[in-house]
Amino acid sequence: MNRLGSPSATSTRSTKTRKLLVGAGVLTLIGAALSVLFAYPTETLWYKSGADRIMLLAGQLAGLTAMTLLLVQSVLAVRPKGLAALFGAAALLRWHRIIAMLIAVLAVSHALLILAPEGLGNLPIGWKHWPEMVGGLLLVVIVTTVVFALLRARLPWPYPRWRAVHRLAGYLAVTLVFLHVLFVSESFSQGAPRIALFAVGGGVALLVATTHALRRRFASRSTITTP
Repeated sequence: MNRLGSPSATSTRSTKTRKLLVGAGVLTLIGAALSVLFAYPTETLWYKSGADRIMLLAGQLAGLTAMTLLLVQSVLAVRPKGLAALFGAAALLRWHRIIAMLIAVLAVSHALLILAPEGLGNLPIGWKHWPEMVGGLLLVVIVTTVVFALLRARLPWPYPRWRAVHRLAGYLAVTLVFLHVLFVSESFSQGAPRIALFAVGGGVALLVATTHALRRRFASRSTITTP
């Protein structure tokens, strides 16, 4: 049997194909999220023109990209067995860090580009602007989480405590981004985009919960069987 037809070569090609499929899936998810803005544009774009319209649209695109990557980040954080076996735990951790930085940059860009056309003197503050204020809180959570992750080695916390806080901050960010997007954007106020958002979010939540449950079950079995 030649080298190209060997089991090892076939396995390598299969692994590369699965990695490409995962990457294509992530890019498709991002593309689908961004397409919502063009199929279901927000009302704020109707009365904007020129540079203001470009900045507003760019800000919305940055925000939706950040939201999609937060969902991807939630999956990477739990390191499902299939992904860990395909990419390796070290690679998943590396991508987790890269995506975290990208989310922070996109979140800050989103806020600046959205606020710039209106001016900083017209900040949406008050109860009737609670979805926007949720977005502000989300920005603080994201930036703080990333900064604390970068400074973890200098923090006086033991790793288990830092990890617990980091995980809670991540889940809080995902919860806040759903509240923000569902109530601040007309694009997701009803119809197919809203249903799709609930479906994707529910699927990610189910995957994360199932992974945690299986991991705890395996750990408890290992403890019981250990002499």
